[in-house]
Amino acid sequence: MKNYLKQFQDFSLKFVTFIPEEFSFYEENLELVSYKKRDIILKAGEVENYLYFILEGIVKTYFTRNDKDICVEFGFPNTMHCSFISFETRKPSELSVKALSNVKMFRLHKNDVDKFHSLSKNSERFGRISVSVLLANKMKREMMLLSHSAEEKYEYLLRKHPEVAKNIPVKDLASYLGIHPESLSRIRTKVKSKEVMN
Repeated sequence: MKNYLKQFQDFSLKFVTFIPEEFSFYEENLELVSYKKRDIILKAGEVENYLYFILEGIVKTYFTRNDKDICVEFGFPNTMHCSFISFETRKPSELSVKALSNVKMFRLHKNDVDKFHSLSKNSERFGRISVSVLLANKMKREMMLLSHSAEEKYEYLLRKHPEVAKNIPVKDLASYLGIHPESLSRIRTKVKSKEVMN
């Protein structure tokens, strides 16, 4: 548990420096949870009650259309994750969240998040900056998807998250990149050939 708390503390230091009394709130209220590969963490139609910090593993956020999962986001280690609109509005989520591998995460209930924001300016700032980073990353992803080829998009993901090739099924990765699985299989073969040549 101490190592995981250190992992979370190192992440938070990118945005704000909590005094010991403030960080003790997280020590007391963060709940360590584990999910097995393919476990559903949040089902569409449920209200998102938790803000998560991913310690190990990968999750996907998706919606289902015509019995097909459309992947809109992946959550990787050392990132915050939740069905954000539902978390903020308290309305049922239109998205589901699923573990793509065995996952360990800290989670903090919405009530505790709001309570600490009201008590600590550092916590409020941490939350505000975290959301800003989340939105900025979403914008970067959208720009990348619109302005790069499928091969460039795949190579970008591999550079940023090397665990992509091992832990994310082809159909989910293809959905996220907006291409057909067959096209992604060809791209993966081509990228592997490049790596061998280099």
